[in-house]
Amino acid sequence: MRHAHTIHGHQRHYGWDNSLAPAARIAPGESIEFDVIDAAGGQLTRSSRAADLERLDFAKIIPLSGPVHVDVAEPGDQLKVTLLEFTPSGWGWTANIPGFGLLADQFPAPALHLWNYDAHALTPALFGRWAKVPLKPFTGTIGLAPAAPGNHAVVPPSRVGGNMDVRDIARGTELLLPV
Repeated sequence: MRHAHTIHGHQRHYGWDNSLAPAARIAPGESIEFDVIDAAGGQLTRSSRAADLERLDFAKIIPLSGPVHVDVAEPGDQLKVTLLEFTPSGWGWTANIPGFGLLADQFPAPALHLWNYDAHALTPALFGRWAKVPLKPFTGTIGLAPAAPGNHAVVPPSRVGGNMDVRDIARGTELLLPV
């Protein structure tokens, strides 16, 4: 699919901030492609090991691509975002990061699993010899900057979006966000 605009991987920032200059301006109904990186901000690679998790720079996690200015959108409006497609990379990671996450107190040791999969077929990925995990690409973080000035965290999510990690915010989803 050809899109009217592209946000490239280097056009990223950290946190919602309505004072940032737009990386792109679009009209309602136009499509935009985002060239994004993973939640670790590219700090993990196909050759990473569990020890690398302890060296993560938390100032570089959950990068945001953009921002995008939508012409005629005004405070009080709802912005409908339709997720048209995802182009998976063929690899990814799952980790237990010391001191981070819901169960941090119960799992203090770092653990890292690297996933390799067929990016075109999206057949289930193998987890060791015994398990297969179905793949369904989804967006982890999506939203709009809040009206309040300053840099705002995307974790936890808020009424304007954020790091939601909801597997059903996937291809074909129509997401309504308050402007």
